[in-house]
Amino acid sequence: MSFWQTLFNTQDHSASTEGMTRASGIAQEGSENRATHVDLQGLIHLRFHSSQIALGSQRKAFSALAGQYMSPFKGRGLNFDEVRPYQPGDDIRNIDWNVTARTDRVHTKVFKEERERPVFIVVDLSHSMYFGTRHCLKSVTAAKAAALFAWAGADNHNRIGGVVFNDSDHREMRPRGGHQGVLRYLKMLTDFHNASLENTLSGADDFASAHRSGNNNRNSNFSSEFLFARLQKLIHPGSIVLFASDFMNTTETALKHIRHIARHNDLLMAHIYDPIEAELPPAGRYAISDGEHYQQINTGDPSLRQAFHQSFSHKEQEIEQFCIHNQSNLIKLATYDKVPERFIATLGRDNTTRRIARSRH
Repeated sequence: MSFWQTLFNTQDHSASTEGMTRASGIAQEGSENRATHVDLQGLIHLRFHSSQIALGSQRKAFSALAGQYMSPFKGRGLNFDEVRPYQPGDDIRNIDWNVTARTDRVHTKVFKEERERPVFIVVDLSHSMYFGTRHCLKSVTAAKAAALFAWAGADNHNRIGGVVFNDSDHREMRPRGGHQGVLRYLKMLTDFHNASLENTLSGADDFASAHRSGNNNRNSNFSSEFLFARLQKLIHPGSIVLFASDFMNTTETALKHIRHIARHNDLLMAHIYDPIEAELPPAGRYAISDGEHYQQINTGDPSLRQAFHQSFSHKEQEIEQFCIHNQSNLIKLATYDKVPERFIATLGRDNTTRRIARSRH
């Protein structure tokens, strides 16, 4: 549920068609700044913070064996872990011919103590992500999180790939090695984000109509079910996955696919939010707009403030419980947060509590 829908549902006021306020007011005409647009150079500069982030184990291996650490993740090495379907880039010497013969599908043996694993980054750029009252849009914060995670993966010699999507389209990139893989992904993310932003601003009426009708999908051939089913095929078991979203429009079907991804991979969910989604501004009368209509709200109303805050808290609890039950990690990012500092606090090399939600309830 979007910020506007939350307000309209928690306060029973009729919307007026007079005094239409365009959504394009979030950015002044002709201005493209880092608050609303993703800057490719800014994402590239985040590589200087990635060295402090660890995607591997928090325990060192005191052994003469090759490798810097014993990883809790799945990969190649000397200790057998499991058998999984073969994926491009796997060493053919590790193919399990017995399982391959039984299943009529090529399988490979997976070992522990490998540093190279695919890193797959999924970024939600749907309409609700193009909102922000502090520092930048939620979509820009999500892009920064994706870039930092990608650079951390490249520093660990992992292949980088991912998907970016909005309400009607998506772009995908299969994992590629080295910093060139990161740059290709960041270019795809930047272009897709800024193009989607321009389409959102130019199509404010369609945007408002879609939100009022509860249907954010303007392309009948594109659906979240199709997208997440596609993700299951793209993300091979044993990958490290980042999913950055505000999770406002996540359907039960999408959650089913995310559970499947979490079951076979290490998943980090980045919950992106704006402070005003958690707490209404100081008491007073404010004019709000959904892109076409506007109304005034009195934030001094105690019942409105309480209902609004409870709605956000309930959403937070749902996300936290989902991560706990599916043994996934969670990082919360507000639009005013310094993304590198938040990631270092959660995934820093010296942080012994990096894995936040690994106990199954």
